[in-house]
Formats: sequence, C-alpha cells, structure tokens
Amino acid sequence: MKKFLRHFRPHPHSKGRSAGKVSKHDFHDGRLSDHYAALIPGHDFTQRLPPPVLSKIFAEVCPHALDDSYNSSEESMTEDGCMLCDMRDLAHCALVCRRWHPEAQALLYQHVRIDPVHYCELEIELAEKRKKNRSMFDRNGEPIDAPKVRLTLFMRTVRERPELAEMVLSLRMPYMTREASKAVLARTVSVLPNLRYVDLPAGFYTDESSSHALKQELMVRCPEIRRMKYAEGSEATFTSIPGSRLWMNLEMLELSRLNVEPTTLRLVLNSFPILKDLKLEDLPWPDDSIFSPVPSIPPFPPLQRLTLQDIPNITASGLATYLSIPQNREALTYLTLSNTGVLPHTLHKILLAAPYLRSLSIIQEVSRAFPLENIPPLSSRSLCMLHYEITSQGSSYGLQPTASTYYTYLMSSLTSNSLPALQDLYVRDATFPETLLLAPPPRIFGGGDSLGPQPRHRGLNRPLNVYSKGMDELEWNFTPYEPPATRGRRDSTTRPVSFHGAQLSPQWGGEARRSVLVGNGFGGFLAVPVDEGRPKSSGGWKSESKQDLWR
Repeated sequence: MKKFLRHFRPHPHSKGRSAGKVSKHDFHDGRLSDHYAALIPGHDFTQRLPPPVLSKIFAEVCPHALDDSYNSSEESMTEDGCMLCDMRDLAHCALVCRRWHPEAQALLYQHVRIDPVHYCELEIELAEKRKKNRSMFDRNGEPIDAPKVRLTLFMRTVRERPELAEMVLSLRMPYMTREASKAVLARTVSVLPNLRYVDLPAGFYTDESSSHALKQELMVRCPEIRRMKYAEGSEATFTSIPGSRLWMNLEMLELSRLNVEPTTLRLVLNSFPILKDLKLEDLPWPDDSIFSPVPSIPPFPPLQRLTLQDIPNITASGLATYLSIPQNREALTYLTLSNTGVLPHTLHKILLAAPYLRSLSIIQEVSRAFPLENIPPLSSRSLCMLHYEITSQGSSYGLQPTASTYYTYLMSSLTSNSLPALQDLYVRDATFPETLLLAPPPRIFGGGDSLGPQPRHRGLNRPLNVYSKGMDELEWNFTPYEPPATRGRRDSTTRPVSFHGAQLSPQWGGEARRSVLVGNGFGGFLAVPVDEGRPKSSGGWKSESKQDLWR
C-alpha cells in the first residue's frame, strides 16, 4: 500500500532533502509546513481522489482504525497484524501527500490504541536498540514505560488541539498503563467530549478514592459514554443514577456483585433509554420478581443481549414471563446463561417464548441425571448458534458421567430436526461429533417424540459446524458435519478437509483446532487433527533511520 501511494508523488531528490529542515512544530500542528511541502516536486494527485476513496485506502493500511466496537484492549486483540506498525504506516502514507488529509487524521484519532510493544518481528530488533540507547532509560537506569509516555504525548496533543480531541471516539490502552496513569488519564478524558469508550482502571468501577478524580471528569466531560460497569463497592454511585440524566446514550451495562434491591435495579435500568446489552454477574438479591409487572415501578427494559452469570434465583419461568411481553421477545436475540436457576431440561420453555433468538449459551454443572419424563425437544426456527456446555463431576469407574444424559437429549433434539436454522454448535463432550455421525440414538426422555407414524429416515439432514472440547482440553476441536445426501456421488463417509473458519468470539480464545473425520474401518469415525500454519503479521517494516518514533 505504501508503494501504491508513492506513485502519486515522486520521491524527493537527495539535494532537496538537505536544502531545508523541518521543525518539530510542523508535525505537532498536524500538517507539513509550506516550506517542507515546497521541497517535494511534482503534483499531488491524491488531492484529486474523492474522500471515500482516500478513506478506503487508508483503512486498508490500518485495519484496526475502523474498530468502532466498545471492546477493551484485551478483548480487541488481533492476530492479523501488528497494530503499531499499521498506525506508523498510516502516518507515513499521509505524509506522502503534500498535506495531512482529514481522512487520515480521522482514522488516526477516532479509535486510538496505546499498545505496549510491536506484535511482529520488529519488536526483537527494537528491543536490542533500546538496550543500547541511553535515552530509553530513566535516571536510575530503569527502562522507561513506553505506553505511559505515549499516553502523556497523546494527552498533550488533544489538550492543545481541540479539533483533534473532538475526533476521538475510543481510547484503549494496556491494563498496567491505565492502572498506573490515573491522573494522566483523567486529564486526557477531560478534553474528549465525544468519547464513547475508554479503558478504565479496576478501581474506577468500585469507587476507589484513587479513581475519584477520573470518575468525576468522565461523568461531567464525557456525556457520550456507551459502555459502563458497576462492581461491588459502587452501590452509592449506582443508586444515585435515577433522575441524574447520566450517559443517556449508554448501550452496554455490566453489574457485578452489587447489593441492590430489585426495585432500584429496575429504576436504574430505565434511566438508560437505549440500553441494548446487559450483563448481571453474581448478584445475590435479584430473582424472578424483577421481571414481574408492577404498576408503580418501570418494567424490565427490552434488551438485544442479556447475560446472566452466577444468579441462582432466576429461573426459566421468570424469563418466560419477561418474554411474554411482545417488545421484549422481539428485541432479544442473544442470551447467555451461566450457573443460573435455568436448568437444562427447562431450556425448551425459553426457546418457545423467544421466537427471534439467534444465539443461546448455557453453561451449567449438573449433579443429577436428565429427568425421566416427557420433555419436549429443543425447538427454534431462528436459533443459529448454540453453546451447550453441560458438565458434571467425575463418575465412578465403569459408569457414564451424569452430563452424558443431557447430551443424549441434545442429540435427540438435533436428529428430530427441530432446530432447522442451527449452524454452529459448541459442546463440552469430546465424543459428540463422532456420535453424531453414527446411527441416530434412541429417543429418550421425550426428546423428539411426536404423535402419528414415525418417519422412515431419522437423523440430522443439514450441514452443521460442531465445536467440541473435553474436560481436560483447552482448545475447541472443529468438526464439520454433512448429511449423507450431500456427501457427493462417492459411496464413502470419509470427510474431506474443510476450509470453514472457526468464527469464535474473543471469550473463546483464537481459532479452534481443526480436524478431519475419516472412517476407522469398523463403521465408525475418527477425528484426525489438521496442522495448519498460523497467519503471519502484516507488520515487519524496518526503518533505516536512527530514530524511530514508534519504538
């Protein structure tokens, strides 16, 4: 991409480079001086390109500049390249032109990242240079904190250039930087009126005194914040939200270990009119009553994404009551249940009440086998992704684990084809993919049972991506399933290599380990791992100059 941009302007001659000097103020002002621009011969053809084309070119150079999510620095890590190298390349591409383009400035300042190191081979070379460069050490001979220095420089820039400060929408930085630079961070956010997301120290969420100034600046100076968290210790601040009109555009809210009454909880939630994503973690007081309609209290708001973790008093009946309201069931598309009162054999009630649900995740440890009663199968016409992670403690020798009965119910639901839109399935059973390719298991516990004549051919009749992981495994094993009717003309059940990628969210780690199913000669199948090379970083640019500003 840098070579492509060089075609727009010839390289300056060596005599021209030595004819004048560029002061540091020229770069500090965000543009090249007229004197320096005059030294570059030829016409600036980039001026003829429309802004959308320039934005597209600059975005290809620095892909992470388009990250408009509200994820933290740790959640938004990428393996596709080196973000420091990409930012440096974007700055160099902008300097190829006669002046700084507004499109390049917007990409550089909208979503700012302060990374600690280069995530490419260049870091090895720079580390050696730092050891030899005395300027990289303080008076005591200790290496300087590079991310803290970068944050300080960014703070000075936005405080002296208000037009640049207004461009900043998100600010991400490493954990140790935000923990050790609270005062600098407070001075930085105080001049960012359009800030929507910023990485904050842990004490900010618990009302620690060391983060008091930072919290006041964020509450007063940054009304456009879209993601916030309240943890144990911040009950006083949390209960003061109703009527304060604080962060009226908040979209994501996380509550962790708060001791608040259900009435207060509903009052606070209704103080954020466009709230879309809510996570409740380890709250001791909320139960099914938070979903019950009460005339004097605002209702539980409609949400697009709801996460309940370690809340044992909320059951499937309470969620069914919440979903009985039309605007609630039409809005909810992502639901995560981890160690709650929603038991796996009651999951069918939620699917029945949520016709627009696209992703469902249940993480539960069970101690008893699946009930011996007529339980309807898991049925949904909208569900595309299912995380069914049922685990149990180790069983006695010779006995199957308790969780196996729950996977038998899941298998029965799949073979009854009551989940026609399902594309991705995650299970904590290492043998589940092989079992799926064998003859359909017998229908038990009512899963998949129906009245009338039985179908002639039973079994899963559509492709499915299965991600499995045993209790002692750290990576997800990816196994593609295809029904016999789509395996081609060859009378073979050997699975070819799949080129499907494992589209995993950040909380599941990187890509899943891929495998190929091959016949074992006895009517069964084996999952053989596939070795694949990891993608290389797009960074690796080496500077020939003595001073590299991106060290």
